[in-house]
Amino acid sequence: MPLWRNPLWQRYFGIIVAFVVVALVTTVGSSYSIYVVDTILLAAIGALALDLLMGTGGQVSIGNAAFLCVGAYVTVWAGRLGVPFPLDVIIGGFACAIGGLVVGLPALRIRGMYLALATLAACYLAQFAALKYQKATVGDAGFFLRPIFTGTIARQSASWAWLLLAVLAGTIVLVGWLRGGRSGRAWRMIRDHELAAAIMGIPVSRYKLVLFVITSAIIGVQGGLTARFTGSVSYEGYTLPLSISVIAMILIGGLDTQAGPLIGAAVVTLLPITVPDLVNLIVTSPSAAQHASGYAQIVYGALVVIFVIAAPKGLAGLVPMLLQKARRERTDR
Repeated sequence: MPLWRNPLWQRYFGIIVAFVVVALVTTVGSSYSIYVVDTILLAAIGALALDLLMGTGGQVSIGNAAFLCVGAYVTVWAGRLGVPFPLDVIIGGFACAIGGLVVGLPALRIRGMYLALATLAACYLAQFAALKYQKATVGDAGFFLRPIFTGTIARQSASWAWLLLAVLAGTIVLVGWLRGGRSGRAWRMIRDHELAAAIMGIPVSRYKLVLFVITSAIIGVQGGLTARFTGSVSYEGYTLPLSISVIAMILIGGLDTQAGPLIGAAVVTLLPITVPDLVNLIVTSPSAAQHASGYAQIVYGALVVIFVIAAPKGLAGLVPMLLQKARRERTDR
């Protein structure tokens, strides 16, 4: 069996790579580069959960921003009551687990586009509730949270990097265990042949609800951690483009793969940073520099289209596919 197909290698390789990157960047990197790594680690946590829901379970959802919003605002609410970190984040994840149970109930009867619309409605409902709570509490300015770590900005970012690495490693192990076990086989069967799964005795409703609860809780924890990491929370940040960006991560990285969400999170997070810089290096026109962020959006959308059509398994499946193609060509010769 090739190394990249070994389940244990796929499960733990991402942790090893993330550990090396964090160790290297926190040692020799600038405070900004550490901040970028922190952002990628945060995005990867939610991308893993969404990939488990959509890639493995086949449940279409565009309500990612709803659970990020609930996780963040429940974390703020718990913190204002005096609940210390990280219990406030755990409470936010628990609240999202309950929300996932509520949102998962329509999934028992609807699929595809109708399920996507139901999760979209949850996104707008969460943003509306957050708006009302914020207006009644602190107004338009939003909430500001006290820093968790002390020291310089670089030291705080480095501390966050190691904390987020630990959370990401736990998420990778949990998702890998769920995906590779009996539950993963059941979810794939429901995804591909739901009627046949019910005939075979698989409790379809229970597996769907459990999937929504687990993934929503993980995303809620990500929302709480993001609130604590940024130190500010406002309803304006939890919009539909945020949900679309996470979907782009798993599509570019590769659906139903362990490494795909990690790769996709890195690509989508780095695109708005690298593309404007690249445009500024190639084109010296002032107008081009002003529209550099727009070019990043064009590249972002083009990558999604390319990977959906030409490489449906994403970047995680592209390398093995190219290696197999090269091996066949050598065999034919």
